[in-house]
Amino acid sequence: ARGAAILTAAERGLPIFEYAPTRIKQATVGRGGAAKDQVAFMVRALLGLTETPPSDAADALAIGLTHLRAQEAARLGLPAGAQI
Repeated sequence: ARGAAILTAAERGLPIFEYAPTRIKQATVGRGGAAKDQVAFMVRALLGLTETPPSDAADALAIGLTHLRAQEAARLGLPAGAQI
């Protein structure tokens, strides 16, 4: 499924972004070795959710937050992986 999604995006000229799990955890929790429950807790806190999302949803939201931060860092001219 991952390969098909990447191929389809590439065929349509869409940009593709990938983030290592440690980078996602670092961007969301502040440390690359964070546990899944810590990621879910921080996603809830950062997004102001009333409930902690299920693990898969928290992972997806954490990826989105990581991408937003990476784009903001790039916009500011900071090096890749810079924490903002």
